[in-house]
Amino acid sequence: MSRVNALSNFRKDNNIFFLDLELQTFRNYAKFVEDHFDNSLTNHEKEYSEIMAKIEAEPKKYADEYLNHLQDTLVEKVIEIDRDFVQSFRASMITQLFSFIERTIQDVCNSYCLMHDKEFGLDDLRGNSEFEKAKLFLTRAAKVDIKKLEPHWSYINNLRRVRNCIVHNNSTVFGDEISKYKTLKSFSKGRYILLEKDRDIVYYHLVFDKKNFINEIIENILGLFEKLEKYDVYL
Repeated sequence: MSRVNALSNFRKDNNIFFLDLELQTFRNYAKFVEDHFDNSLTNHEKEYSEIMAKIEAEPKKYADEYLNHLQDTLVEKVIEIDRDFVQSFRASMITQLFSFIERTIQDVCNSYCLMHDKEFGLDDLRGNSEFEKAKLFLTRAAKVDIKKLEPHWSYINNLRRVRNCIVHNNSTVFGDEISKYKTLKSFSKGRYILLEKDRDIVYYHLVFDKKNFINEIIENILGLFEKLEKYDVYL
């Protein structure tokens, strides 16, 4: 066996292992930050309970204004963490993971092109996005049957729509964007909610209320690239 073939086999045999190592950083980071949020909320709730216990024990000692101030301050802290910090973090993780997918799928296409000496590569194809160009390359050059990549391919494609909503529309979809709303709503079950808001016009805001969504994304990334290996497509 030549050195080139030996290296190629080694890369293919360890492709998912090395990919999983990279994704483990995302897992560790998500857990670290989510644990910090949980601990902060627990501490604020504990602080609130302790203060309320003191007030109940000596109600005459505390003025109503002071009581209201304490309650408002603690409630604001909880809302800031749960609504603002958590949402910003999870939205950021989704965009980072999709960027990872885009970069990796480009890399495997380019690797396939070099190893198989293809006459065209990603840069020679047209598409509305890098993801669409990768799909064209996989089907035309590597003869990948996209249906055999399910359910992971559809999952990643839906994730792309969520990512676009985050990046381009600040996690917002308007009521008259019927097709976009239906797609995001269909994918949302067990992952996030679309919170309806109404000012001058009805719109919906994506609220990422399920921390497990990040790990689910990672498992679908691994599942997709495991299936691509069967077509000799790997890093």
